[in-house]
Amino acid sequence: MSLPGIPRARVRVLSCGILREELGALPPALLARLDIVILDSILHMRPLDLESGLHGLLDSAPGAPAILVFGDCSPGMREISEGTGLIRIPGVNCCEIVLGRERYRNLRRQGVFLFMPEWTARWREVFQAELGLGDSETARGFMTDSMKALAYVDTGVVPVPHAILAEIEAFFGMPVRIEAAGLGNLESALRKALSDLESRLSGGTRDDPALREGDAT
Repeated sequence: MSLPGIPRARVRVLSCGILREELGALPPALLARLDIVILDSILHMRPLDLESGLHGLLDSAPGAPAILVFGDCSPGMREISEGTGLIRIPGVNCCEIVLGRERYRNLRRQGVFLFMPEWTARWREVFQAELGLGDSETARGFMTDSMKALAYVDTGVVPVPHAILAEIEAFFGMPVRIEAAGLGNLESALRKALSDLESRLSGGTRDDPALREGDAT
């Protein structure tokens, strides 16, 4: 535990940029404990570059504890997250991290393709430039082959981009419904990871008020 009058060290959070805005909207008491470092979300489409970027960040501070906010975004992600002093918050991808396991799995069973806010704003870059779905006909075939519906995950941080969603609906020929999510699951996962990490490294950190559920001060 830290001595009276001596603040605890900030813990690095290495995160995909798809959650940049959401992480920045977390309660100030929690953010005061975190040093958030963001990697461009488009690296999800380039897994080897993503791993290289993560290794670079970890190598820049060898041995420093860190929380990884990534899903199974690359072949080596699980191996990376098993490094000493590292914890990766649970979730196969960013959608599960935000929605929670059961809700995410239920939506997947329904065949729902989920748009996170950051990728919604960059949807043309993701689908047309990265995936090569340059025309609507090809894109519709790609989506309808495996999905039954589209949904926008509303984290409540940025306004729902109705104009962009209308573009997506026209391009894929499918309506986009809104799935209200909020930040509860992300916040809880980060609090638990921070508490577990600090307990593992120094013990007795679960008394930190900034880590308690519902503390938004």
